[in-house]
Amino acid sequence: MTARPPAKEIAGDVAAEVSRQLAEPVRALRDRLGLVVDHLERHVATSTGPTPYPWRSLQALRQDLAAAYLEATTLARRLDELDRALDDDPPGWFDLATAVDLGIRLANHHLQHGLELMIDLANTPLVRGTPGTLALLVAQLVSTCARSARDLPGSTLSVRTSSDGPWALVTIADNGAGSDRVGPLGDLARDVVTPWGASADAASEEGQGCAFELRLMTSPE
Repeated sequence: MTARPPAKEIAGDVAAEVSRQLAEPVRALRDRLGLVVDHLERHVATSTGPTPYPWRSLQALRQDLAAAYLEATTLARRLDELDRALDDDPPGWFDLATAVDLGIRLANHHLQHGLELMIDLANTPLVRGTPGTLALLVAQLVSTCARSARDLPGSTLSVRTSSDGPWALVTIADNGAGSDRVGPLGDLARDVVTPWGASADAASEEGQGCAFELRLMTSPE
């Protein structure tokens, strides 16, 4: 059996996770629209002519339509974020903070439930790589750290970008329970970023959390 390339492996895992996140909102949207159709059908069935639509029913219909619109907007935004990340462009120069921010939003489902989150996306020179692939990788690393932080109450997750000479750094860390996924994810991260002239480090210790650091080449300009 042929192994999937690293970028495709990350893309597949993140896409599967986002699809699971979308399942419940899609069902809620279906139910909302079903209520709207039911309101209209009952009015048509009981109406004997061009009578005004009852005010209370109109208010309920308006609320259901507004809720359905908001749910559809959220779904469209999530799908747009995933579509942007899956864009398989050749390596080039891109804005690091924008790609990391997209990765954080792709992992948003893991950042809820009262998790303390610290984000510092400082401006850096342009970095070399593929922004969509980096966003997918960041989403995986953030998700792993979020699970580690949730497993130890009171823990914090941080995501930072910074400059270090000719390098731009992405640091993702938590002080939670730790995770046995860090080693394989570190290997996967290195497989992804090494062709860009970049490097990746990963570490985890039980009860001390997880830490990932990506070092990307910056533009001479």
